[in-house]
Amino acid sequence: MDRIADSTEAHIIRMARNDAAYALTMAQRPEVSRAELSVLIGKLAEAVTDIASVAELRGERLNAPVARALEEALRTALSQR
Repeated sequence: MDRIADSTEAHIIRMARNDAAYALTMAQRPEVSRAELSVLIGKLAEAVTDIASVAELRGERLNAPVARALEEALRTALSQR
């Protein structure tokens, strides 16, 4: 079951990254219309929602003392940057 969840999460993350890259490319093209940019914003909002769901589900799956300790260590390390 974890393998299926990991695969699904990886796919969602990959698609969100692709959507973000595409949106950035399109936003820099002067010929792109406001309507097209609105569609891109909608897709990015969906991607953010999907990524938030992945994060929540991972939190539920990884809600173990070791995972919490790792999370805390990562947060500490990132806050020192």
